[in-house]
Amino acid sequence: MNILRNNILSNDDSGYDETFLVLYTLPMACKYSENCKFYWLSDERFENSVNLDWPPQFQGKEKYIFIVGSVSINGILCLKHGFTRTYQVVLWNPTTGETKVIPPSPIENRRPDRDSWRFLHGFGYDHVNDDYKVIQMIDYFPDDQDDEDNMVWEDRSYDPLWEIYSLKSNSWKKFDVDMRNCYYYSELRGIGLYTDGVFHWWARSASKNIEECLMSFDFSKEVMFTTLVPLNIDGGFDVGFVERHLVSLNGSIALISNYKKESTFCISVLAKLGVRESWMNLFTVGPLPFVDFPNGVGKKNNILFYIKDEDLVCVDLKTQMIKDIGVRGFSFFTHVGKYKKSFLPIGGIIN
Repeated sequence: MNILRNNILSNDDSGYDETFLVLYTLPMACKYSENCKFYWLSDERFENSVNLDWPPQFQGKEKYIFIVGSVSINGILCLKHGFTRTYQVVLWNPTTGETKVIPPSPIENRRPDRDSWRFLHGFGYDHVNDDYKVIQMIDYFPDDQDDEDNMVWEDRSYDPLWEIYSLKSNSWKKFDVDMRNCYYYSELRGIGLYTDGVFHWWARSASKNIEECLMSFDFSKEVMFTTLVPLNIDGGFDVGFVERHLVSLNGSIALISNYKKESTFCISVLAKLGVRESWMNLFTVGPLPFVDFPNGVGKKNNILFYIKDEDLVCVDLKTQMIKDIGVRGFSFFTHVGKYKKSFLPIGGIIN
């Protein structure tokens, strides 16, 4: 474990060129009405931030834009705009400016109140068929269950619907998987993480005996599987005030657990997919003052981002020193990830 910890601390992620940042710059009186912005944070100390315009499809409607996954895939980012039935998914290569709008699913609308839909997305590359794919889950919550704390899971009227889009065939197909009424996904957890042909979301069971897990989809095999977390993953921390966030650390799947009451966060790494006992707790950082929310990890793997008093800051995992990056935002909608430049066209052959 010490070898893995030292390896993560001593190396940057050489597979990526820059850190990207999606930031909502929000005044206190109007937290849900301002536009979000896209930045490059290109230098080691994050003192050089460059604001990049969103693609044309989002011009004039720069609200509620999310990047699906925490890394680019062959230079491509998958953008999701909106929460419910008005959502749109666009593939975007910021290096070339090329975009590809993902067409809506042709499956007939079965649900009467479309404003109560919830969408989960994943984006990845199928190495076997040289194809980019988007997986989509449509879930439905009646209006009286929109409050997370008061959901009555047994009374849900509809089962989640899963679909897969293929860029090569430019078509959707139904994905049959028995996950009905099993897991709940928040918008934040829905951002997810892509690694080596597999997309991952953080999820929890909808039963009374709640268990959290990593849910994964393999784009080449088109199979879904889960990895439970050990029962002792939280140690003695208060799990009633914990937030989770998936990140990539030196190519490994990592989970940041932020324990708000203790102003402390822990980082666990998964050694083997599907093996519950292979989660390893690598770091415990804190207590740190005003820890609000972990937002992601940059190109330098020893840097962790979070919001303090609406200021974006970073933490050096070696020294636990805090640095203010000099930009302001709203923690829930701030998203940090890693980007690798590519001049290949979207859908181009990967050698």
